[in-house]
Amino acid sequence: MAHRFGFFDADCRELAENGRGLAYRLRVGPIVPQLKQLYALAEARAYPLVFTTCCSGRMLSPPGLPGIGFVPLDAADASWRATTGNFRQFYLAKHTCGQPKANFDCRAFDMFQYNANASRLLRELGVETWVVFGNGFDLCVGAAARGILQAGLELILLEDVRISSAGATSESEQRTFSTLRHLGARLMTLQSFMHLVNQP
Repeated sequence: MAHRFGFFDADCRELAENGRGLAYRLRVGPIVPQLKQLYALAEARAYPLVFTTCCSGRMLSPPGLPGIGFVPLDAADASWRATTGNFRQFYLAKHTCGQPKANFDCRAFDMFQYNANASRLLRELGVETWVVFGNGFDLCVGAAARGILQAGLELILLEDVRISSAGATSESEQRTFSTLRHLGARLMTLQSFMHLVNQP
């Protein structure tokens, strides 16, 4: 089944402390209202929603949570593909190297580098245009957007639904914007995107 849009949420949520659901990362507090608006839209329109968790956060472990498809790192593990049609939300497992500096040095934030099933999942979901937003703009959000574009898929980046990476500067963020534009990303505000969604 083809979908006009699919959402890619980079690192806004993690496993709740009680292990029974999802919680927002503390850093995303300023954009929680926008996130809730996007999640509600995805549910109302049955848009696929793929999400990751910060490699320093509480990650989901297999089999994940009820109602969420768990997509493992290992390409040899194809069990998830048999149940893709049963889910609208998908958790894309990320690699972790332990401490924050090690995670940065080994580029654990790059889910497309370490999850061998990531590109296949996006293709199998049949989405016309992926909409990317989230936490850690220069690193995690940027890696998600680059992975989608390099897979040959269309992408809208929500420039006002993002949290900066730790240590980011205005110059580094402008370089990230420039790189993603060069690769083919369309930059939009949430308001502009909502207007686009409601066009016939």
